[in-house]
Amino acid sequence: MASDDTNTVLDEANARAVTLMLDKLEDHDVTVIYEAVGGVGPIADLAAEAMKTRNIDL
Repeated sequence: MASDDTNTVLDEANARAVTLMLDKLEDHDVTVIYEAVGGVGPIADLAAEAMKTRNIDL
């Protein structure tokens, strides 16, 4: 789990890569990714965006 003082930044290419991977995952797997990063940081933000777009409930 990520701590509150962890700062992670994704450049545009890496953010696109994560988004592409999330698009290929099943709904449950997207929530697993979100939970795995503790709901914090850019990957969690991308997973949350995917969940919102796909109407996935946590």
